[in-house]
Amino acid sequence: MASNPENRPRFVEPRRALVKAIALRAKTSHLGAFQILPEHVLLSCLAQLPRDDHDAVADCSTGFRAVMRSERFLKARRAEDITEEALVAVTSDGGLLALVSGRVWRRLAPMPAEMRVDFNNTTVAMFGIAAIGSELFVAGDMRSDGTAGVAVHDAVDDSWFSMPLPPSCGRIFVFAVGCAGRIFVGVLDDGPDGAPMQERYGIRFWAWDADDQEWIDVPTMPLSMGYSHFDASLAAVAVGSEIFICERQAPTHFSVFDVETETWRRVDIPVNSWYDGEHSVSPFVDRDLLHIMHHRGGSTAHNDHWAYDTVNDSWVSITGGLPRHTASSESDRLRGIINHDGPDDFLYANETYSSGSVRIYYRRRGEGAVAGRRSDPGHDLLADVIDLPVRYDAVQRVVSLDMP
Repeated sequence: MASNPENRPRFVEPRRALVKAIALRAKTSHLGAFQILPEHVLLSCLAQLPRDDHDAVADCSTGFRAVMRSERFLKARRAEDITEEALVAVTSDGGLLALVSGRVWRRLAPMPAEMRVDFNNTTVAMFGIAAIGSELFVAGDMRSDGTAGVAVHDAVDDSWFSMPLPPSCGRIFVFAVGCAGRIFVGVLDDGPDGAPMQERYGIRFWAWDADDQEWIDVPTMPLSMGYSHFDASLAAVAVGSEIFICERQAPTHFSVFDVETETWRRVDIPVNSWYDGEHSVSPFVDRDLLHIMHHRGGSTAHNDHWAYDTVNDSWVSITGGLPRHTASSESDRLRGIINHDGPDDFLYANETYSSGSVRIYYRRRGEGAVAGRRSDPGHDLLADVIDLPVRYDAVQRVVSLDMP
């Protein structure tokens, strides 16, 4: 035997029988030649694939399907710190359903019993849910043990944790919004005695300081931007570094808070006859356009509406709308859930059943657009249809989350 004084590693050629066995496995395995790789190496390679390619790889063989649909594949993506945007539907029982590819739904970890709130309460479902990156925040309403707080789902770890509400925050009409990477909550606040009725109620607002783990008071909103009644339901959305807050029933203006300068301003909303006798409006942000979508009884979800152009500080008319349950996206595509069975995008008391599906929309690129102007800032519907695994009326809200 040759000496090896430096104790260097030496390559030892595998025996002929082992070589033949590996070659046979490569021919007969559902994974083909990939079978000879250690599983952690194979998973690490597959984890790098964009989610749009997962179905194609899974369709290659039963072996690849087993890998791509496995929990260990998700763990590999988490280990590689790989996330992509996914549509998440919040259901009336507090469950989360994630559409992680073109046709696969994944049920996320259920909210712990001690954090659970009533998602049939529209205050929570419509106003108290916000998303930032991979985290979903659910604020407001009373829990079963009499406490109130903010439940947070981390989509990367698929787990929940709890945050307190501000000590002076009420437990009704709480709304939440994510802006500039921070979570904000607010409530209607009773104004001073003697204030004009149209300015009687203002907003109390707080921002979460992640470093100090506490809520910080935001500068008080001027009473000139207030509301005339206490039972107003408020909706809040963020565009860039600004938060836009309005009433959901016949809104007259936005109260706008700039998180960078910590200043307030007012943006008046054009009041048109289509507010009369209709459902509450749905503020929706698509990049720098703030849509005031409305949903009329007896018509389709694609209604003409107005949008506020935050770049040019002007209102533009939009031909065609989006469903009430629509999630914005950084890509050119948006995903919305439509109702198949109802007369429009809402359900009425006499409707006992409804089905729905996810539709894909893409941003219309109008011809002849020039800088500072929009030729046609609407959306077109693609042919893709993904059926819902639950009834339409079980869906309370949809958001976009970064997920493995």
